[in-house]
Amino acid sequence: MEKQLKSTSYKEIDKKTKKSSKFAKFFLGANKLQLSLLIPYLVFSILFIILPLILIFIYAFKPLEGQGHLANWEIAGKSSTWMIILRSIGTGICAAFFALIIGFPYAYIIARSKSMIFRTLGLTLILSPLAIFTISKALAVRGLFSAIFDENELNNNFFLIFGMVYLYIPFMVMPLYQVIKDMPNNIIEASQDLGYSKTQTVFKVILPYCMKAILSGFGVVLMMSATSIILSDKLLPNGSQKQLIGNLINQFANTANPYDLANASTLVIITLAVLLTIYGIIYGIPYLISKRKQGGIYE
Repeated sequence: MEKQLKSTSYKEIDKKTKKSSKFAKFFLGANKLQLSLLIPYLVFSILFIILPLILIFIYAFKPLEGQGHLANWEIAGKSSTWMIILRSIGTGICAAFFALIIGFPYAYIIARSKSMIFRTLGLTLILSPLAIFTISKALAVRGLFSAIFDENELNNNFFLIFGMVYLYIPFMVMPLYQVIKDMPNNIIEASQDLGYSKTQTVFKVILPYCMKAILSGFGVVLMMSATSIILSDKLLPNGSQKQLIGNLINQFANTANPYDLANASTLVIITLAVLLTIYGIIYGIPYLISKRKQGGIYE
């Protein structure tokens, strides 16, 4: 019995070593290919992402001559700063929500269309504005609405959100289009066989299927809207009354003045922390809910 057990154990070990050696060969080969493809991105990210972030942290925490220790962080305690941050986040969430309401039906209609011409025209209509300079689009919308309404009436949050939706809705439509285009037809047919109505199919089948694309588009529109500089300055008649956090950072972006540069770096760090927290909530909560429903165990 002992000999049989030893022989079987040796065989299992040999099989495992063979499998591990094959896996190691494949893993090393894949790693070489991946590293060769990742080198340009790593160089780019180090030069243009990591190093600028390191410089921002240095400027934010570096003591300034003639100023108190970390005096530039006093801007983080001002109520006006947090009012601007909250306005940016609030308008960004509203813009992302309305972009989803408008963009989801649009993406579904063009993605499920059987006509290639209709799909091409639909994508062209939603993507062609991206080729136009953003400031030109903002000024064009402002000029159009100024001709219809009194210009002073446009200085409100509703018009600001409208401009955000107008400029950034392509970033909501594209991820939805890519997912809906590849969605199998048998999913919708199965829901109809189960007795779901069209409304129930949308809310119980299509929306859960597109959840990752919805979260991706929502996050991108929120980030771009909340940190925009152009909208408050060029779209609104008096942008100083409805400043966003991007405008506040831009005011302090003066490389000739070390104190302004330190303030700008401080605001960038605060904005990054707030937006990354929101981004984590947007992606983290649905993930935890889905894991809990599946009975997942968290480490």
